[in-house]
Amino acid sequence: MVRRAEVVGKARELAEQYRSRVGESPTLRELYYSLASIGLIPFTHSAYKTLSDVLAKARLEGRFPIMLIKDMSRRSVTWLEERTYYPSKPLTEEELLRALESYIDSYSNVTVNPWEDQRYRVIMVIEKDSLYDTVETVIKKAFPLGVYHLKSIKGYSSVSEAYNLALEINSIPEHQKPVILYIGDYDPSGQDIARDLNEKLSKLARRKDYIFEKMAVTMDQIIELDLPCKPEKLESLMKMRRDSRYKGYIRSIDELSMKNASVRNLIEKLGTKEIAVEVEALTALKPKEFEEIIKKSIEKYFDYKTYEEKTKPWIEEMRRKAEEVKKASLDALKRLSPKPQG
Repeated sequence: MVRRAEVVGKARELAEQYRSRVGESPTLRELYYSLASIGLIPFTHSAYKTLSDVLAKARLEGRFPIMLIKDMSRRSVTWLEERTYYPSKPLTEEELLRALESYIDSYSNVTVNPWEDQRYRVIMVIEKDSLYDTVETVIKKAFPLGVYHLKSIKGYSSVSEAYNLALEINSIPEHQKPVILYIGDYDPSGQDIARDLNEKLSKLARRKDYIFEKMAVTMDQIIELDLPCKPEKLESLMKMRRDSRYKGYIRSIDELSMKNASVRNLIEKLGTKEIAVEVEALTALKPKEFEEIIKKSIEKYFDYKTYEEKTKPWIEEMRRKAEEVKKASLDALKRLSPKPQG
């Protein structure tokens, strides 16, 4: 039987060879095939899952470099992202001038971080990538200034993703407190994913003063908004019961009911403790309420007075200067533009 330490050691060796050869780290899947091809682990789904668990633990414990495995499966957006675009073919002089004019014309839309002078910086994390666009749209409507960082994790976060989020937390200025607002399902996996992410961050983030808060779905929201929470399909119910976290989840609801009369009443009404609510039930059935949840959750950590007195004047000044640069640049371009023939 192959020892886990041997697998970790060989995986690190193969990953370093891959990065030296290709110029970037391999994915977990690529590492799995490399290890299986030399007979160290079998070509089976269970072996892949075991390898994922073993390397995740090794990375958290510092026995395997975190960024030695590439993870490209999640999406995120933060302020002040830099993007460079290259044309697919050489541009003519006229095309180049038109491209420069278009770029300059957009220059006055200065991207400014509205959280610059705040006591907190809010990072919002979504359990499902499928909800990314929905949440982004709701944020723009509920709180147009936006959160500092928005990202999706597609269920259980990889160590790479948790590490990247930890780096984001560490990069926030010391005088500001990082806040993680989490959106995920209320079911055995959904509750545990939030716990798992927070646990990884507690190990990987240098800063320990961050706030981790599950914004939705919560038990209070299930009760107050009367969300459908009893699995109606036998298939859904059986899937829940097969979940390895099922017993602990039911136990947590039982403990909650001992402290909260509203939870006891809900269980009595349903005739079961098997409660499950997806985020989609909240976004689809209670869109206005979801928008209000987003708004209140962000505003809890945003000081409008500070923004109006310090940040907004600075933003307006930046935009005024940008307009001046834009006008001067466009005037200079007009003087350089090709003269019409004839």
